[in-house]
Amino acid sequence: MNEIHINGKWLAQSLTGTQRYANEMVRALLTLAPERRFVVDVPADASVPQWLTDSGARVDRSRWSGVAFEQLHLPIASRGALLLNFAGPAPLLKRKQLVTMHDATPFRFSATFRRSFVAFYAVMYFLLSRTAAHLVTVSRFSAGELAEYLRVPAERFTVAHCAADGFDTVAERAPELADTTDVSSSFVVVGTLAQHKNLPDPVNALVSEGYSTIVVGASGNPQVFSDASPLATGATVAGRLDDAELAYLYRHCRALVFPSRYEGFGLPVIEAQTSGCPVICSDAAAIPEVASDAAIYFAPNDTQAMLDGVRRISEDSGLRAKLIRMGHENTQRFSWHLSAERVLEAISPSSR
Repeated sequence: MNEIHINGKWLAQSLTGTQRYANEMVRALLTLAPERRFVVDVPADASVPQWLTDSGARVDRSRWSGVAFEQLHLPIASRGALLLNFAGPAPLLKRKQLVTMHDATPFRFSATFRRSFVAFYAVMYFLLSRTAAHLVTVSRFSAGELAEYLRVPAERFTVAHCAADGFDTVAERAPELADTTDVSSSFVVVGTLAQHKNLPDPVNALVSEGYSTIVVGASGNPQVFSDASPLATGATVAGRLDDAELAYLYRHCRALVFPSRYEGFGLPVIEAQTSGCPVICSDAAAIPEVASDAAIYFAPNDTQAMLDGVRRISEDSGLRAKLIRMGHENTQRFSWHLSAERVLEAISPSSR
């Protein structure tokens, strides 16, 4: 049986949603198809986790890292074999490969990003969308968006959703916050300060109405984002937490408020639902596809509608319990194994 190579560059990167996707998809693939000859190519500076060492897959470490690893080492190492890429850009000189494009955010909200970042992704995605053997994205919404921007058929994309079925480790105590915030009476807001995440107005509205508000992940990478609006004082800014700390907040807070204007998927929604946390979210982009009818919706620019949802959750314990139950049911639609099965089906000879 031919080898299948996997681009392990995510193992040398900080953990964000993209790297989490790669991590979980690869773990699921190795579990589902142990008979396949998987080779995980990793850059020189990668940190190889124990689960990968124990998986039975061969791990080949390159002498190179960064762009040289991705654009030069990978095409050579995987010559004649299929290469799977789950974390962003892929080698341009490779045709027999699967490329994952998470969303069209750099194109739909280009003002949010540095021009160099947008130009890089525009060229990369335009070329890869035409040369790669297989394309994957994380939602039907993203498939449509990418197809429209890149001018390729939406059918080119296999939809392999994100999931939260491994989001089950909970910290024993609340994360250390800057003040004496009571998590049980607080609303959690998750997102960076990128413009499309839409944090400032909703957070400031919550604080102005007297709601205790905890903001998680309020940061902006200067290499990516061109401008980031600051938050007014009054909210508790927790920054980036590990999964166990975030799960603690979800399990003990009043609700998640997710005001984003644009998401290729919206992972915090199902992470919260998995944790038994009711969700109040915007009705934009892929979010309704993910949250289904198990959330209270508001238009991203309508802070009054958001506050109405917050009041309903605060005053109606029956509604809160109903949303928690429906959220648990909704998350059953998503699993990493199911998404990995879709990828295996896409790359099988019978599907070509």
